[in-house]
Amino acid sequence: MNLRQSAYLTAIAAFTLGLTACGGGGGSTPPPPAVTVSLSGQPASLAPNGTASITATASNGATVTWSVTCATSPCGTFSSPTTASGAPNTYTAPSAPTTVTITASVGSGTPGTAQISIAVPPISVAFNPAPPTSLPAGTTTPLTAVVSNDSKSAGVTWTVTCGSSGACGSFNPTSTASGTATTYTAPAAIPTGNTVAVTATSVTDPTKSQSATITIGAPPAVLANGTYVYHFSGWDNNGPSFFAGAFTVAGGVITGGEQDFSDPATIDPAQPLVASQCSLSTVGGNIQIVLATADTSLGVNGLETLRGTVVSSTRVLISEYDTFGTGTGSIDLQTSAAAPSGGYAFAISGWYSTTTANTPLAIGGVLNISGSTISITGSVFDFNLGGTVGQALQFTTGSTVSAPDSFGRVTFTLVPTSTSNVPSFILTGYIVGTNQIQIIESQTDTLSADLGGTALGQGSNTGSFNLTSIASKTYVFAAAGADVNNPLATYAGSFAFNSSGGLAGNLTINDFTYFSGNTPSTLAGGSYTVDPTGRVTISNVNAQPADATFTFQLYLDGNGNALELGADSEEVTEGPAYLQSNTSADFEGSYALVGQGILNSSPTFPAWGAVGPVTVSSDNINGSTDYNEQGVTPSQAVALTGTETNSTGVLSITGLDALAFTSPRSYNYIPIDNKRVFAIENDGLSQSLLTLETVSH
Repeated sequence: MNLRQSAYLTAIAAFTLGLTACGGGGGSTPPPPAVTVSLSGQPASLAPNGTASITATASNGATVTWSVTCATSPCGTFSSPTTASGAPNTYTAPSAPTTVTITASVGSGTPGTAQISIAVPPISVAFNPAPPTSLPAGTTTPLTAVVSNDSKSAGVTWTVTCGSSGACGSFNPTSTASGTATTYTAPAAIPTGNTVAVTATSVTDPTKSQSATITIGAPPAVLANGTYVYHFSGWDNNGPSFFAGAFTVAGGVITGGEQDFSDPATIDPAQPLVASQCSLSTVGGNIQIVLATADTSLGVNGLETLRGTVVSSTRVLISEYDTFGTGTGSIDLQTSAAAPSGGYAFAISGWYSTTTANTPLAIGGVLNISGSTISITGSVFDFNLGGTVGQALQFTTGSTVSAPDSFGRVTFTLVPTSTSNVPSFILTGYIVGTNQIQIIESQTDTLSADLGGTALGQGSNTGSFNLTSIASKTYVFAAAGADVNNPLATYAGSFAFNSSGGLAGNLTINDFTYFSGNTPSTLAGGSYTVDPTGRVTISNVNAQPADATFTFQLYLDGNGNALELGADSEEVTEGPAYLQSNTSADFEGSYALVGQGILNSSPTFPAWGAVGPVTVSSDNINGSTDYNEQGVTPSQAVALTGTETNSTGVLSITGLDALAFTSPRSYNYIPIDNKRVFAIENDGLSQSLLTLETVSH
């Protein structure tokens, strides 16, 4: 073999060996792909000591090892040094600002990494709740700012600007902690441009602030010259309390008046007002009325303080605002003090007291007045004494009415027939006009009860009522009293009368044992009759799911107003009723709200009352009330917020329960007309009745 052949064979052998080494028939396995780790959930930044849940997923499903690095230690920690692939791990940032690199690895594979900036988040300021969009001049509102991410918890300072420098209003205090309210007082006069800008600025970082614009409107109206009739009722330390009276106003000053008072321990008739100690003023969004008598046992040393929200130039909704007691009612311009004549529907309620017990009592009916006498013909009454009911009872010829005095005060002396077994009783009335008299049992009589209520003039409708007077109409009512479950109870609902003597409607009950919740009970069955006097008897009404049978009396004035009386053994209730002309559950605008009730707080169950201006806009409720709880110093301008759900007829309101001013309470509401709404609390946390009236001044 020559050298050329030897070289050729050597080349062939080398080529064959190369094929074997490259798998060309040798059967060798290729190396596995490289392992990679991916991260998810990591934030771009974290606050010092903040935490984040981060997940590492290995491409081969292997266990992942975690580490963190930064320029200066410590760099933070993990809840676990290793995790299964796809399992989250919690990273806790260091306490000092820095930038960290998170690494999740598997052996020599390609790790997953992420950079996170550890930095203090910027301070922010926000109003909670939002300030009102408008405010009358000279009135007040609470404002609250919340500061986030303020390590010093230094709160805010408050400032205000407007087109009238130096006359934009004021704050008390001018600095508050985060979440703590200040009271803003609007300027006494409307500023240039009609608006102010209120600003809350962080103390720690003055570059961070929040501002809001408030439109300043006309100040609350002060009572014009005239005579005004007032009444308010509620509770004092002795039980149900009733005030009724009248005062005159001239040039913004109370110049005289008189008052009657009753509670279970005291009657105080025809007490003159001490004009020199009476006053009218504006306080926040309400007006304040101080009435003084020579009887220092009434009010606080003879001074009775009321707060009121002006509804119109002739009407104010009021709430007692002193430590003597709680009560709500109204002040109405007296349009006539002429002697009453014709039919008057009336209803009164309170307590009948004996030496051993206090029993709820309600009396209602119609008085037909002719001169100084109560006519037997056309007069009728019913009563409910703790579930013992008397219906369609009569008065005797000894029943009389006095001539009104200079303030429109009259005395009704009512003598029931002996067969009624009802003692004679005397009612004192203050005439608002031919359509209304506020009445109170405040003089010594045989009945010796503690009662107050209203009489409604029927005028030309006297004696002319029949089935068609209410057929195809709906009346809504709100009433307080007692029932078989509790000596305190509230009822509200509607009676829809059909043309054949039947009815439908609904009923909400709250007696702390039973309360309806957001869905009122549906009325089933039942019938009604109408007397020529305007007395309506509603019988055998079953309320489902309350599963009780009720009888009610309505007393009509023929002008869309009525009075309700519970006339069965289940409940003793009494209250106003109105013809419903607006069935739309939605209502918007500016309202005066007045409410009272009993807090579900054993063993005292304190009474409360409140009044204030509120606005309803886009189903949101905002405003404030001057709030009074029995036995506690009254609170001014308590913030009120809430929502209206018109699909269900439910209000959620925060700020009307002193047991938890910051917790919402639920109410079923019933529209009356385009100006008024009734609401009754339905959650059993408090027994509350509210009235909202459109502000038109």
